[in-house]
Amino acid sequence: MPSSRDRPRPAQLSQQLVESGFPRGVGVASTTSFVLLVLIAGFTAAYLTTTGPLSLFGVSSPAMAVPAGVLETQQQAAESLSQAIATSATGSSADLRVVAKSGVLDTPDTGQVLTTLSQTYPGWRGLAVLDAATLKPIGAHGEPVAAEGLRDIRVDNVTVQPVVHTGGTPMVLTTVPLTGPRAGQLLVVSTALREASTDLDKEVRQRLQLITTDGTVVDSRGPALDKADTVALDLVTQAASAAAAGSSGVLTGASAPVAGGTGEVAPVVSYAPVSAEGLGGSLGLSLVSVSRVPLETTPQRRPGLIPAGALLALAVAGLILLRRVVVLPIRRLRSDALAVASGELGTAVRQSRVQEVRSLTVALDRCRARLRRRKRSGKPAEATISAQVVVILVAVALLGWSAALAMTLGRQSAAASPTVVSEHSLRATRSADTLRRSLTEGLSDLQAVARLNNGKPVEELRPMLDELAASETRFRSIYLADAGGAVLLSSGRQALRDGSKLPDGEGLHQHNTSGRVPIVFAYTHLADTGRVLVGEFDVTRMSALMQPAGGRVRVVDEGNRTIADTEGYLAFEELTDPALRRSVASALAGGDTRETTGSTLVAAQGLATKGSAAALRWTVVAEQPFGALGVPDNTVRDGARVAALLTAVVAVLLFGWHQLMVLNPLRRVTTAARRVAKGDTDLVVYPQRQDEIGTIASCLEICRQGLVEGTERLGDVRRPRGAATDPTELMSRIKAEAAEKPPAPRQRVRHGV
Repeated sequence: MPSSRDRPRPAQLSQQLVESGFPRGVGVASTTSFVLLVLIAGFTAAYLTTTGPLSLFGVSSPAMAVPAGVLETQQQAAESLSQAIATSATGSSADLRVVAKSGVLDTPDTGQVLTTLSQTYPGWRGLAVLDAATLKPIGAHGEPVAAEGLRDIRVDNVTVQPVVHTGGTPMVLTTVPLTGPRAGQLLVVSTALREASTDLDKEVRQRLQLITTDGTVVDSRGPALDKADTVALDLVTQAASAAAAGSSGVLTGASAPVAGGTGEVAPVVSYAPVSAEGLGGSLGLSLVSVSRVPLETTPQRRPGLIPAGALLALAVAGLILLRRVVVLPIRRLRSDALAVASGELGTAVRQSRVQEVRSLTVALDRCRARLRRRKRSGKPAEATISAQVVVILVAVALLGWSAALAMTLGRQSAAASPTVVSEHSLRATRSADTLRRSLTEGLSDLQAVARLNNGKPVEELRPMLDELAASETRFRSIYLADAGGAVLLSSGRQALRDGSKLPDGEGLHQHNTSGRVPIVFAYTHLADTGRVLVGEFDVTRMSALMQPAGGRVRVVDEGNRTIADTEGYLAFEELTDPALRRSVASALAGGDTRETTGSTLVAAQGLATKGSAAALRWTVVAEQPFGALGVPDNTVRDGARVAALLTAVVAVLLFGWHQLMVLNPLRRVTTAARRVAKGDTDLVVYPQRQDEIGTIASCLEICRQGLVEGTERLGDVRRPRGAATDPTELMSRIKAEAAEKPPAPRQRVRHGV
């Protein structure tokens, strides 16, 4: 094996000049960009397809399947309905807390107490006062109360417990322990579990079931399930078990031909637990929705193959251009610089036609000529191309590909299936129903407090108002006002309404149409006092009621001004989208409110046509972007946007990397080389970098020293004579010299007197 002395002098010099690896090196940027672009091209080819990312490998999604948007909307509907049922089941709990603070229960006549409560709360089907220890009735009113449902429950707080009546209306027992003179007694109220919504999706033969933890169906609506349909029955059993465990989701079964028609349908079962937080007892109910959804054909398309091929071609062309114009000229210059710096002065430096490299080759060749004491012969070749221009062209080409992909595949939209459109319309209807119930129940709460007051002094209202404000989150402020509208007694937060006179009678009212916050309140007059009980609704709570519906749901007044919004808003911001305005106008006129735009589903529903809520003239409008529906064409669109964004990032990275790590350092070395070639030998050329450009700078510095000290200086990196080349050997010499040197004598320091 030849020793280092037998190697060519440029190779010996190259061994002394350290060049680091990644991320340094003039070829690293082009190689890394090429690898990233190949990966993006692979992603574009595999992911931009309607048959699934694995279709290129022979594994594709079924040609006919239930649309993903249908599955998502079915699950959202189940969660929304289960929350509405839970709200219905726990609706009496806040009323019982208010009753406990009203003083009505202090009356010793149990029959009179129950009669008063029955008149105050007409929705209570049955009332009873029980002995807490034995559950024996002390008094009862209305329908019989099934007290046996409380035997295994410890009632030390407001407790809610469903009662199973096979074939009848499901009932809920709400129980509160009494205190004071009735300590040791329980007040039990029996109420009917109201249906979550009167609308079912008839197009998919939707069926709703309320199921207990032991599998008993306590309530059902919609077409009955065929006992021979074992697939749907098994899915219902699985869904009930999963919901009983506290989870929600959606299941699909095997498809079957449509009876008496064309196409196929598949059973879709969505489920959600019916749970209430902060209350004793266990509802133990699960909501299961069963639908028959038509399968849709997914077209077998791979629109990403052509863009992927184009990107791969750009990546290869860009790599070749950058290698030929940037990398190879710099590496060739590095080889010639090593030759000159090592003392091989007989061969001229190869000239380049690349503008950024040409100036450096000319300067280095002049240094070679000066070292030979000869005049440089020949005229340097003219520059014909700029490395920076090539880098910009490659980056612009990639940005152009990104823009083209984003403007084509990145903007396409898919048509929504009829099932999705129908479910979206029901979503608006259910949201309006939920909001209407919340508003009317708030008014009912105030009316009940007014009846319980029954001419008592104003100060005796405070415990009930405090309890109502604490237990009913729908209100932000509850107060008693005089005939002129001035606040006399309040609970909760500070009232937003000004001191103007309140409307006559009772009902719901929108106080303002401009300002920082919409002021909406329920009001009722106290009998024979001229005073008004007012409850201001929390607008944020209104928005939260509609949140489970999914998408964006807004409430607007008759002037198309926004009152509530699930995605945040400016108060009274007017609707400007023509599709939304048309849908709202159609809802107020009683027409079809469903509309499909190029990218959005829109549906609207009037809040109420009769009752107290009709006075508000509000409309609930829901919109759902197609991009959130999981349609294959939407998946292609989203993937195209991702690929376009990634490619744009790589283009910017490629340009910035070459500009900052290659071209700018090369220009600095070129500036120094020109000064040295012109005779400025006092300038020290620092390498600054550990790559090919740093090696060229080091060679230029060796040449500068050679011009000052003679050609004997060439061929080696300068070190002090006799210095150790190994750091360990150098430290050993320093320690040895320190040991041989005698220690300096100590000097005694005299302290002055």
